[in-house]
Amino acid sequence: MANTVRQVPDDELTPQDVIEKVQLIKTAFLKNWKVIILLPLIGFGIGYGLDMVLKTPNEYEAEVVFNLGGGQSSGGFGDMAGLLGLGNAPDANIFTGENFFYFVKSRPVIERNLLKELEINGTKTILANFYIDSSGIKEKEWEKNPEFHTFKFTTSDPKKVDMNGRIILNQLVRKAASATEIGPLERKSSFSKLSTKMENEHLAGLWVTSLLSTVEEMYTENQTQKTRKQLRLLESRRDSLGRVLGVAENRLAREMDISAQVYDPTVKVSASRMEKKSTFLQQMYYEAMANAEKMRVSLVREAPLFTEIEGIKTPLDMTSVTQTRAKIGALIGLFLALVFTYLRTVLAPAPKKVQD
Repeated sequence: MANTVRQVPDDELTPQDVIEKVQLIKTAFLKNWKVIILLPLIGFGIGYGLDMVLKTPNEYEAEVVFNLGGGQSSGGFGDMAGLLGLGNAPDANIFTGENFFYFVKSRPVIERNLLKELEINGTKTILANFYIDSSGIKEKEWEKNPEFHTFKFTTSDPKKVDMNGRIILNQLVRKAASATEIGPLERKSSFSKLSTKMENEHLAGLWVTSLLSTVEEMYTENQTQKTRKQLRLLESRRDSLGRVLGVAENRLAREMDISAQVYDPTVKVSASRMEKKSTFLQQMYYEAMANAEKMRVSLVREAPLFTEIEGIKTPLDMTSVTQTRAKIGALIGLFLALVFTYLRTVLAPAPKKVQD
């Protein structure tokens, strides 16, 4: 029986073809080994140099986990406020979900926190001044504005800040807002997490704790705005009644003194009328005092409750930036070396066959 030779299709490789391909690759690598080693080293050196020039300082991460509890409604006392034309108690759910997260990073909140006067290193200092010195804004954003480096805020009232101070404050607000993160702790949890990453450890911890306090202050002011308006009206009414009552009591005292010295029926009638008027004013005054006190109690009940679940760590977690540019440079150099080797191998002229 004759031996049959199987024809190998063009799209299949025989073991001999594989061996020839491996030998070809080996020859190409040996022939271009200098390029394969040199280009990655050059790329690594360039990337390392960029890492040194554009070196990013370490960052410290501070975070606080808290829970926001809504205040209690004023109950039936809101009906009395409605009689005054001021409506019912404010809605306790004005700031919910994403609205609250936007509120935390809004310009008024960040600006108020920056202008707070805090005790830093044993000295009363406006937080914005400490932020300028410790946040790295001088070396980055203000590298071409050396006149900003020595600026100091002297007031905590934003209305008293001059135009140059407003420009600087707006830049600080943008940088601080971009470095601040707020969101839910977990999908199924009602807790929220407020965090930041900054170059200065003390500034990072101070920023998170003071910002949470500022958010609580402004949130409470917004939530209880109507109730505080009602309280001011009730206190004004109480004070007005107190002044009228004082005048009436002084007049009653004079009428009583005159009626005791003069036997005149008309004087006694006048004194009796003044006594009734004074008694009526006393009742209204005491009622106004009681209503104002109830409103103050309602104000406390309606104030949202911020409960800190987890405070900042001591010390804070530090995030160091690795030399990524050096690694990327080495990979780019290796890629270019492989491309160069491939093209040199493919485009090289085929060796001439020697005739016998």
